[in-house]
Amino acid sequence: MTAKADRVKVVFIASLSHSGSTLLDLMLNAHPEVASVGELKQLGRFARLEKANRRLRCTCGAESLLTCDFWTRVSALTEAAIGRMIGELNVEDYDDGESFDHDNVALFQAISAAAEKSCIVDSSKQVTRLARLIGNPALDVFPIFLLRDPKGQICSSKRSSNLIKLIGDYVRTNREIYDLVKHRPHAVIRYEQLVTHPVPVLTDLMQELGLSFDPVQLQWTSVVRHNVGGNGMRRNSSSELKLDEKWRDHFTLVQKLAIDAGTLPGRYPFVKFGLP
Repeated sequence: MTAKADRVKVVFIASLSHSGSTLLDLMLNAHPEVASVGELKQLGRFARLEKANRRLRCTCGAESLLTCDFWTRVSALTEAAIGRMIGELNVEDYDDGESFDHDNVALFQAISAAAEKSCIVDSSKQVTRLARLIGNPALDVFPIFLLRDPKGQICSSKRSSNLIKLIGDYVRTNREIYDLVKHRPHAVIRYEQLVTHPVPVLTDLMQELGLSFDPVQLQWTSVVRHNVGGNGMRRNSSSELKLDEKWRDHFTLVQKLAIDAGTLPGRYPFVKFGLP
């Protein structure tokens, strides 16, 4: 196992889907000392792609990860280190803990070497993945707890039209994230504040990561990206920030009140201060 002094700094974005993780991932990637690689939980699916597919091609424009110079270098490094290319790594089988831990350490080390960056961002969001990474002593993991107004997150979610289920998912997932990170250093970022006040939000966040805010982070589309997964924003050519508040017209007043009341136990400030 890797020595503590050689641990890779892994910044993990934990959140519900449709909470702004792709935007935050891209902003972090634009920093000259950070490499964001998107949702690494999906790496195997992307790397095993056999035919060109626009939705699954690398964000840099390469037809697939197999033809992307960056991911080709990463794959060569993992193969040299542990004998497996990126499409063969265990990035999502959490039941096989030994291979998951071993393969992910090799993967993060390879990404760090290929990108020549010491700080790597994984925006997989998934609580189970974060828990396994945190428990790995060979990785230095810093979680970012990303929150969005529940009305916006639920409005943007296409998983279900069942409002009660979506409210329950919001509460359960945020509680799981909070319980996992509450006793360790972590940052809390709110989507609405990130979009409306990006400079102070990013300044504070980068300071927590031991770095300084760089203005290029507001022009994230000017930087080459190799993100796996995420929404269509990762292919944008414009860095314009626009707050998504479709929920204001989507929900009735009664629905808005029901969402606010129902999600109260899952909103970080209230959980933090011990309210039910």
